[in-house]
Amino acid sequence: MSDFTGNFLLALLLVVLLRVLYAVSAMLVRTGDGGNIAFGIALPAGLLYIVVRNPVPVSSWAGLVAGALSGLVLWGALSLWKRRRS
Repeated sequence: MSDFTGNFLLALLLVVLLRVLYAVSAMLVRTGDGGNIAFGIALPAGLLYIVVRNPVPVSSWAGLVAGALSGLVLWGALSLWKRRRS
């Protein structure tokens, strides 16, 4: 697998991970329970700390940017489709 393809897939997976993390944190905060709210805030903060503390070396920035942009476009398209459907 080339560097471009590997970083492209990595970026797509990161966008999916961010979407799932956003959904889980939003559900936890919506419950209104103090413990769930604290965990809903601490979960993304803890994962951000891990990412900043242990960065992954990027060998193809073009692949990473292309994957991230593709993931964001896909996320936006799915959000618009979901909103239009309801």
